[in-house]
Amino acid sequence: MEGPFSERALLDVSLFSTLLFVFSALLVQFLLNQYTVWLLSSNSVYFQSSLFTINYSSESKWAEDQIYFIFGSGPVILSAIGFILLFVLGHIRMAGWKTKLALTWLTFMLVNILPCSMVAGVFFYDGFGIAFHWFTSSYIARGAIALTVFMIAVLLRRHWQWLFLKTSYTSAFLDIAPSQRTFLEYVYYRPWIYGLLILLFFNWPFTNFFWRAFLLCYGFVAIPLLDHRNKYYNIHITKLNQKKFSTRPQVIFLGILLLIIWIGDNFFLNY
Repeated sequence: MEGPFSERALLDVSLFSTLLFVFSALLVQFLLNQYTVWLLSSNSVYFQSSLFTINYSSESKWAEDQIYFIFGSGPVILSAIGFILLFVLGHIRMAGWKTKLALTWLTFMLVNILPCSMVAGVFFYDGFGIAFHWFTSSYIARGAIALTVFMIAVLLRRHWQWLFLKTSYTSAFLDIAPSQRTFLEYVYYRPWIYGLLILLFFNWPFTNFFWRAFLLCYGFVAIPLLDHRNKYYNIHITKLNQKKFSTRPQVIFLGILLLIIWIGDNFFLNY
């Protein structure tokens, strides 16, 4: 079968979207890490830091407001930046589908960093979870707060589905509900699964359970895909015939780039 619904075409789209998810997740984690590094340095805290990880002795002697600000302000600021990008994304008209998809993944990661940090912080004492645990030691209280925020995010999942559908390079994916579900499966659901597997290697030796739970939380958009009742989004795009991400040199280049980033994350600097 030829055309956008061919196995090769869908695989190309899924591969490209997977890489965008991985790089967006790494970029967000890098920005959060560097912001935290700056705050720790400003407070004369001794620690070690790599591209995505921070190791330090203990925060038990810190003032509570210091803990809240260092570990709580980062997700709040990045989420705010995400909402700004969301506004920009809603007003982009002439950008190509690749640019739209890249911005959609990055915006999605940024906007939802706060609710997903809350969910991960219910049980795991790391990152935002440190501030969350200091705020309340009760699992029930943390769970209730995180569940409330997460449910708000779930209620907004249709908007994210709509934004991902708008990244389609052809109107063939938008004509009927089954076609829309197919596109969402290959542009979001599968890339999220594949991306999780790739990102696990950036969590070696798998000690940071907070980041795992954080990334798993981003799957809330996929929940409706399990429901095969008819859905239809009224979306109109200009038909684009841009060449999809399919050449082996590009795959090899990005694979090498990911390997370099992974190697770089294994080197720590002392502060």
